[in-house]
Amino acid sequence: MQPLEAECKFVVPNPERTRARILEIGGLFQRTEQHVDTYLRHPCRDFRATDEALRIRQIDDEAFITYKGKRLEGPIKIRPEIELPLVASTVEGWLQIWENLGFEKVRQVKKRRQVFQLDRTTGLVTVTLDHVAGLGDFVEIERLLSAESQIEAAQREILSLAEELYLGTIEKRSYLSMILGQTEN
Repeated sequence: MQPLEAECKFVVPNPERTRARILEIGGLFQRTEQHVDTYLRHPCRDFRATDEALRIRQIDDEAFITYKGKRLEGPIKIRPEIELPLVASTVEGWLQIWENLGFEKVRQVKKRRQVFQLDRTTGLVTVTLDHVAGLGDFVEIERLLSAESQIEAAQREILSLAEELYLGTIEKRSYLSMILGQTEN
């Protein structure tokens, strides 16, 4: 089975208040990261229609290629995710190879991410506070799953944690689709 990522995203009107609440309920601050995500468009396949994504993520001095598969049904976003490391100094070369094969750069998403870990009944949960350039502040709650049998428990745990953090309505759109929506309007 491909690894699954279970996640929920929420708009955060007051990031400092949310950060304080994460710490108050036992969140442990891990690190602050700078992300630059470059999304790619397939030459023969519409990733918007197939609900997939392909990106190169640069985190500080590291780089990864990530494929996200079609979302499964449910109240939170659960989808297959494969992430593999790249040598950071080769990112431009990889982008050139993919462009030569017909892939196109869609857009870059830049964000500052504060990463927290919480130990919950179903295992470790990652909570991030994201400041996304051009969009604002968000919280993501995520957990990696190794089996489909973990889906229901992960959904309950993530939604329960969202309540504990006083988060509002789930934002189902990706950062990329929010940014693209701004340029289409």
